[in-house]
Amino acid sequence: MTLTIFTPTYNRAYLLPKLFESLLRQGSQNFEWLIVDDGSTDNTAELISEFQKQASFKITYFYQENQGKHIAINTALDKISTPYFLTIDSDDFLKDTGLEIVEKKLSLISSEHKIIGIASPIHILNNNISYTQKIFTNIIATTNELKFKYGFVGELTLIFKTDLAKKYKYPIFRGEKFMLESVVFDRMDSKYKFLYINDSIVNAEYRPDGLTHQGKKILLNSPKGAALAYEEKMNNKQFPLSHRKIFAENYWDYESLNTENLISKFNKIDGLKVKLHMIIYFISRILQKKI
Repeated sequence: MTLTIFTPTYNRAYLLPKLFESLLRQGSQNFEWLIVDDGSTDNTAELISEFQKQASFKITYFYQENQGKHIAINTALDKISTPYFLTIDSDDFLKDTGLEIVEKKLSLISSEHKIIGIASPIHILNNNISYTQKIFTNIIATTNELKFKYGFVGELTLIFKTDLAKKYKYPIFRGEKFMLESVVFDRMDSKYKFLYINDSIVNAEYRPDGLTHQGKKILLNSPKGAALAYEEKMNNKQFPLSHRKIFAENYWDYESLNTENLISKFNKIDGLKVKLHMIIYFISRILQKKI
């Protein structure tokens, strides 16, 4: 067995059958489906038990106390034993030829030590709109190069080499249930790249109860993780200076929820230009309050 399909879930029993049915339709059933249940209170456990009776592939179900998707991912990294894995969220489902495409592409990266995985554009289904953002060429790039060099801002399915991905677990802050995925991807970018392919293997349906729609609210509830994410971004010289300035503003806002120590916050800003920007930013804020 070469591949694990990992699904983190929380109270999504009403969606999981669609994903399960898409797995049943795959031409190859030589994979494991790992579900990490992040504290669901619905009938997820009973539903997975029924899936296990029907499936011709291995299904592993693990329940944990509600801690957040990023910790569910950490749990999965501890449990995955196959050479490769991909994550499919509970509101997404595989295209019928999805795993066939993956199997054909894995040989392209198996011996490439600087490539951590494959990146595939997700096909979006939302409010009767169907689209896939593509670059229209296969390239080897970091996730940030995809955005800033090639202009790709869409969602991606990432198929990882398990042994390399295990090096990049999410930081954990007590009591916080959310962490921006960019924390891990930015760290990966410092050492590894992805093979970007044009083929889309996953359909995504965004829903009002999903993390994408909750936006800034969930960041405010996890200010330490948010501050860390933006601190690393503002100090990452792979980003354009204009973006680093915006990241610095976000860092300051979230870090201010953690500490009032101005010197401590300012000392974490790396780079004279970004520091000067923040000084001007503070002055403009003060002037706006006086007007």
